[in-house]
Amino acid sequence: MWNKIIEELKKTDNKEINTFIDAFSPKEESREKIIINCKSKYAYDFFKKNNYLSKIEKTAKTLFDENTQVQFIVIPDEEKAQNEQLQLEFDFKKEDKVKKEEISVLNENYKNFTFDNFVSGPSNAPVYHAAQTIAKNPGTGYNPFFIYGDSGLGKTHIIHAIGNYIIQNKHKKVYYSAADQMMTDYIKSLQTKTVFEFRDKIIKNDVLLIDDIQFLSGKKGTQDEFFYIFNQFYDNKKQIVITSDKYINEIVDIDDRLKSRFSMGVSVSILPPEYETRIAIIKKKAELFEVNLDEESIDFIASNFKNNVREIEGAINRLKMFNDFIGNGIIDLKFSKSALKDIIKKKPTEIEDIIKAVSETTKVKPSDIISKKRTKGISTSRQIAIYLSRKYTSQTYKEIGEKFGGRDHSTIITSISNIEKLMLDDEQIAKLVNKLSKEIESLKGNL
Repeated sequence: MWNKIIEELKKTDNKEINTFIDAFSPKEESREKIIINCKSKYAYDFFKKNNYLSKIEKTAKTLFDENTQVQFIVIPDEEKAQNEQLQLEFDFKKEDKVKKEEISVLNENYKNFTFDNFVSGPSNAPVYHAAQTIAKNPGTGYNPFFIYGDSGLGKTHIIHAIGNYIIQNKHKKVYYSAADQMMTDYIKSLQTKTVFEFRDKIIKNDVLLIDDIQFLSGKKGTQDEFFYIFNQFYDNKKQIVITSDKYINEIVDIDDRLKSRFSMGVSVSILPPEYETRIAIIKKKAELFEVNLDEESIDFIASNFKNNVREIEGAINRLKMFNDFIGNGIIDLKFSKSALKDIIKKKPTEIEDIIKAVSETTKVKPSDIISKKRTKGISTSRQIAIYLSRKYTSQTYKEIGEKFGGRDHSTIITSISNIEKLMLDDEQIAKLVNKLSKEIESLKGNL
């Protein structure tokens, strides 16, 4: 039964479902109940975040019986053992650390791109932990390792972290290049008749790291050369890591034989950071850039720069520049709003618009939505309005709380969490929120 469910899901979700499916195995299977063991909490959290748990249950009901229940059990002892082993292997500050004078990196410009400086959260944990495993034992598993996701999410940081760790701790030779630079070098070698030297310069290394492989799209000659280089590394059990802004099969004008090679290993997506991870990233970057932000400024940045770590860095650098010029101490919310107003994407929708939209759909009065009333219908409508206010405005938790009857930020956070959980567990709530989202997006154009 479990295999049939997975086969059905793979018809539409093949690229993601393959990532961690090996972590799941059936314990009990019947038309009444299917119990699935999961040996990795990371895999479970990944499936939960991407709505695969609910998709699996819906598929089971469709294939077998509308009353079929699916239960997932995360095995705590195995997970604890895995985490302890991971911690033991990657305690970068202990016995595996080399002396400072022995340290070298791929590129001085990326010397801070290490595992220590990478902020891990649910959105990037699968990539982060797989990358650490690769760095510790290059060429022994996850080969090739294909990382994909939108620009600015940390792919270049991760690939350099792998290279820097291998150089510093494994003392192996690592070749890194952005795909477009490799193409430029290859063209130059053709012009100077030094193709063999170009090829040997790469192949003599122990690890191959190629960033932004999508730039080879349509470049037939470079693809042919890279196919040969790839095979040399793979056949000799040397580690290969590749990044892309698209999944393997979504890259246009890439030779099918290359796509087939990329698919032989493991491909994992890196997603936009959720709020908590953005907060941690901002604090880490502020520390690195020596910028003193107050908590409201941190929340403000996290609320307005949601999809791109690079934009977060840009915002903090801008604040540092303005603050250095004026000579203030701690950067507060007023200063942050003034300094960043020109680069924040405008979001014209107001909280009042959202409350009105929710009211019209749920038939709950706007005055009740912002009131202290706690009946189920009113409470649910209020929490949906709060969730959408957070999603479609740049207001902080504190500012949203003030709009909803003077509620504190912890109540706002709880309301958002409740709706996010309900959307996973209750199909009707999910449909309602999605319907309202479309209405809000159309209020004043695409946000």
